[in-house]
Amino acid sequence: MIANLVWLESLQGSGIRPGLGRMRAVLRALRHPQRAYPSIIVAGTNGKGSTSATLASILTAAGRRTGLYTSPHLVDLRERWMINGHVIDEALLDRAIDRLRRGSEKIGILPTYFEALTLIAFIAFRESECDIAVLEVGMGGRLDATNVVRPIAALITPIGFDHTEFLGGTLRKIASEKAGIIHRGAIVLTTNVEPAVVDVLRRRAEKFGNRFVVVEDEHPTPLPGDFQRRNVALAVRAARELGIGHDAIARGVAKTRWRGRLERIDFGGKQIWVDGFHNPHAVAAIVPFIQKKIPAPRLLVFGIMRDKPIDSVAQALFPLFDSVITTEPYPPRSAKAEDLAEGARAIGIATKAEPKPERAFELAMRSRQRSILIGGSLYLAGAAIAYFDEKRKRAGQKQKR
Repeated sequence: MIANLVWLESLQGSGIRPGLGRMRAVLRALRHPQRAYPSIIVAGTNGKGSTSATLASILTAAGRRTGLYTSPHLVDLRERWMINGHVIDEALLDRAIDRLRRGSEKIGILPTYFEALTLIAFIAFRESECDIAVLEVGMGGRLDATNVVRPIAALITPIGFDHTEFLGGTLRKIASEKAGIIHRGAIVLTTNVEPAVVDVLRRRAEKFGNRFVVVEDEHPTPLPGDFQRRNVALAVRAARELGIGHDAIARGVAKTRWRGRLERIDFGGKQIWVDGFHNPHAVAAIVPFIQKKIPAPRLLVFGIMRDKPIDSVAQALFPLFDSVITTEPYPPRSAKAEDLAEGARAIGIATKAEPKPERAFELAMRSRQRSILIGGSLYLAGAAIAYFDEKRKRAGQKQKR
């Protein structure tokens, strides 16, 4: 197990290398595991993960053995690959990595880290004899590693500006990249209402004669945040189009769990919310929740990657808080805590810079504010979940003594 994980981690520095040539070559060597089951693919700027998780939960409730592939993980690498709502076991992960490593070495092609993670999903889902797989796109769509499947359904969540250096600087260009997941034979569903985006998606669907559905109805959800209703509505409509019955849909929606997305943690007399909001589109969605559901005075623990639109995120977010603690969840890719703090101080907000996330959480717990929001990057959300899970575990052990 250790040797295979070391090999996988050695790919971390491979970066982003768009293109599907490596994926197709390795899949041929592995005898096309992605063809062993039908797939549903989910793209978009925000909401992909919760939509994927909801749909997978519905399919599981309907009796389908369902594989779910998402990214990134928050605490445990195995979170990326779920089967019927459970992370894959270590033995299965070890076998999948081993088969990938041997296959890629045989043909002399080394996948990127994200390509390897995607290939592991295909291998593991085949070995587990999954009936169906739900695949979350990593970035874009057209050239994403997941886009080697020919899906039975293509879902596209709200599209906004993110990764513009790869996807383009206009909504039409970004939508065109996302529309690349649409292939002949796929039902196409979207919650986008922006005319330019809908036009691009509709044209791609019509090119293949595919059914195209704009989902505008909302649906109750156990996930917090008004914006989640759209994501759940998309998953529910997709399930209906695939012939899933009402009872299974209701059970699947009720059982959906998606950690780190406006997750509430009550600990130490504080109300703590954890989320990943790393672009203006995501911040715009979360602002109403902050204003309605998080009581003032509020404290923000904030960390973000330096390649994100930091200024626009900070301008929308910081004024909602009485104080801010800035941190660095994933150095060296993180923006510097002190640079972020200067931005908050410039608009008159009391701010502390603490590069180490655990120390930032400790500062937050010692603050006078009872309402704390932690986020900006999913890496920070993951660090917060690991920190508070451990704290609650220790507190529970003390109570049992």
